[in-house]
Amino acid sequence: MSKLSIIVSSERLDKLYPAVILASSAATMGWDVELFFTFFGLLVLKKGYQPSSLSTDYSSYNEIFSEAISKGLMPRWDEMLIKAKETRKLKVFACTTTMGLLQIGKNDLKEFVDDFAGSATFLDRSKESDVNLFL
Repeated sequence: MSKLSIIVSSERLDKLYPAVILASSAATMGWDVELFFTFFGLLVLKKGYQPSSLSTDYSSYNEIFSEAISKGLMPRWDEMLIKAKETRKLKVFACTTTMGLLQIGKNDLKEFVDDFAGSATFLDRSKESDVNLFL
C-alpha cells in the first residue's frame, strides 16, 4: 500500500488545513500516513492551543475562513485529524528538537500525538514513502 509523509512546519490555518485534508484523505483511502509537526507547526499540538489565523498574504480571508469553521461549514482541523486516526493508518509525530527549543514537554501535547522523533528519525521513516510533502 502507498505511504504519505508530511512535514507540518506552520501553525497557520492555510498551511495546516491542506496538510490535514491530504493526510485524512490518504488515510481514508488506505494509505499509511505520517505527519511530522516541527517548528511553529508543533504549536498546534499543544493542549489548549487553537490556531486562528491565516498567513499574512491571506489575512483578508481570515473572517470568511473563521466564519466557515464556526458555522460548521468546514470541520476544525483537529476534528478531521482525530477522525482520520480512526482508520489506524495515520500517525502524528512531534519534533523533539523543536520541543526542546520551545520548552514543550510531552505532557503539554494533545492526546492524539502518537510518538516523538527528531529530524533524522523522521527522514529515515519517510524515505520509503511514495509521496513526501513539506507544508
